[in-house]
Amino acid sequence: MKVAVTAEGTRGDIFPMLALAKRFEAAGHEVLICAPPDFAEATAERELAFHPVGRDIRECLTAEAASLHGGALAMARAADQLLKENVGRQFADLYAGARNCDGIVSAGTQIAASSVAEALGVPHRFVAYDPTLLRSEMHPPVFFPHPNTPRWANRLLWRMQSRLLQFSMGRTVNRARRSLGLAPTRDLYRLMLGMRPLLATDDRLAGVPEDVEGVDCIGCLHPFNEGSLPEKLSAFLDSGPEPVYIGFGSMTDPDPKRSTAMLLDAIERAGVRAVISEGWAGLGGIALPSHVMVIGAVDHSTLFQRVRAIVHHGGAGTTTMAARAGRPQVIVPHVLDQFHWAARVGRLGIGPPPLRRRHLSAQGLAYSLRSVCENEWLAESASELGVLLRADLLSRMDPIAALTASMTAATTDAG
Repeated sequence: MKVAVTAEGTRGDIFPMLALAKRFEAAGHEVLICAPPDFAEATAERELAFHPVGRDIRECLTAEAASLHGGALAMARAADQLLKENVGRQFADLYAGARNCDGIVSAGTQIAASSVAEALGVPHRFVAYDPTLLRSEMHPPVFFPHPNTPRWANRLLWRMQSRLLQFSMGRTVNRARRSLGLAPTRDLYRLMLGMRPLLATDDRLAGVPEDVEGVDCIGCLHPFNEGSLPEKLSAFLDSGPEPVYIGFGSMTDPDPKRSTAMLLDAIERAGVRAVISEGWAGLGGIALPSHVMVIGAVDHSTLFQRVRAIVHHGGAGTTTMAARAGRPQVIVPHVLDQFHWAARVGRLGIGPPPLRRRHLSAQGLAYSLRSVCENEWLAESASELGVLLRADLLSRMDPIAALTASMTAATTDAG
C-alpha cells in the first residue's frame, strides 16, 4: 500500500506525521510525505520520499510575526489571508503528488486532502492533535481562546465558526474542488476532518469528548525515547543545578532580541539557571550570562527529563512531552489550541496559571518561575502523571494496523 502522509503548518503539525510515516514504513508500506517546502530537509533526514505542497511556512509566519503577538483577532485575520492564498496551491500540489497513492492521511491546516482523495477515489483519514478540533458541547472551537465556556455557548460558537469558515473560505475551496471535477461543499469543516477523524493525544491529558462518536484515539505520535544531547549542552546541564527550559517552538517573534532580554531579566529575578530554545522566534543573539545557554533543536524527550520546569507555548506535542517527562509546566499560549492545553495543565495540577504571550513580562514570568520551582505539590503531581503516561506508552496499540485496515476497507468520505 502506498500512502500519502500530508500536513500543513508548523513543526508541531509536521513532525508527528513524520513519526507516523516511519511507522507505516516499518509495517512494510510505501510512504510519500507531502508537506511545505521547508520540511524537505527533515524528511530527507528520515530517508522518506518528499513532495512539496504549498508555500514555505516559516517564511509566512515570520512575515506575520506581529499577528502572533497581537491577539486572537489579528491572528485570525492573518490565518484567513494565508489560507486563502495557499488553498489553490494545496489542491494542485497535493493532487500531483498523491495521484499514484492508495490513501491519504492528513493533519494541520491541510484543507485539500479530503477533496484530493475524493477526486482520486482513495480513502482519507484526518489526524487531530487536539480535542478542540472535534465538534463538541464540552469545549469551544479551537479558534476561540477562552476554553471555560458553558455548553450552550459552545453550541453557539460551533455554529458561528462553521458559518464564518464557510463564508470566508467556501468560495475559494469550491473553486478548487471544481478544478478537480468535484461538487461544491456546504460544510467546509466537515469536509476537512472527514467522517472518522483520528485523535492523536494521550488520553490522560485530553481524550475524546464524551459526546463525540466515531473518533479513534491513537495517542500522541511523538516518540519518547532516550536519545543523546549535544556535548556542549550536556556539559552545561552537568555544571550546576537543574535549569529551567524556555522555548516557544515554531512561534515567530517580531523582535527576538527584545524578547530574549526580557527572558534574561525574568531568569535573573527568579534566580535560576536556564536553557533557552532558539526556535522559530530566533531567540538569542545577545550576550548571555554563564548560567544561561541558548540551544537549537534537540531531543525533547531526553532534555525535558533533565530540567526543573518547562516554559513553553502550549503546543500539543510540547505539552505531552513535558508531561511524559514528569516536569511542571508554565504555558505561554500564543494562538489556537495552545489555550486549551494551558487550561488542561491547570486542571491536571501540573502547572500554574498561564501567561498570555501578548502580556508576557519579566516580572510575571519571574513570579511563575519561582512559584513552579518552589511548589513541591506541583512537582509531585507532574512526576506522578509522568510515571502513568510513560507506562501507557508500553501498552498502547500501534495505530498503523487500525489505520491501514480502515483505509483498505473504506471508500472516500464525500464532501
